[in-house]
Amino acid sequence: MPVLCVGCHVNGRHTTLLAVACVVTLAGCGFITGEESLSVTASPATAGDGAVSETGYEELNVTAQTVTRNVTVAGQTREVAVTNQLARYERETDLGALGSRPAGVFVTYTSPEVEVANESFNPIADLSEREVLTRANQEYAAVSVGERVGSRTVSTLGQSTAVEKFDGTATLAGSEVDVSVHATKFRHEGDFVVAIGVYPRENGDAERIVTLLESLEHGGE
Repeated sequence: MPVLCVGCHVNGRHTTLLAVACVVTLAGCGFITGEESLSVTASPATAGDGAVSETGYEELNVTAQTVTRNVTVAGQTREVAVTNQLARYERETDLGALGSRPAGVFVTYTSPEVEVANESFNPIADLSEREVLTRANQEYAAVSVGERVGSRTVSTLGQSTAVEKFDGTATLAGSEVDVSVHATKFRHEGDFVVAIGVYPRENGDAERIVTLLESLEHGGE
């Protein structure tokens, strides 16, 4: 079982949650008139097998999370089912007195965005990396994020994205451990992609997180 996460408990395991609300895609007349509901699914963003092997991280799972929301379009309220995708990776490391723990975590989260009646719907769209992390921590306080301490540009999925770095703390085996937190958010092929890396600060996993991020595969890439 993971011991370091920002998440909720699902089926006996911790799952990272990045505060998703309603998002919708281009709808036909049936949706607007209420004759049919709308279902939208994002494509998962996963780390390449070579990068997973190189960094020592292990893929735990790739899961779909479906949420249903009521959305008002053209003065009418309609039900929308949105399926977001979550991929989780962990690396077990020796933490001295705490023993060997799966203390490094890399998570990707994808959520679709399209337009209905010239309106764009996606709560992730306008969130900064800090706000994404804050939303998560409002729900689950497994990781406490502190000051922003740096930023770097990483190339992934054919584009450049700014990866923000924060200091933080987490509870591992009942002890508080200083951690580093990396977060980025960008668009790719109709989805918003969020990636977060968390690891004990003394482990220095920054380059491993970058390697995983650079290797991402999503949609047609």
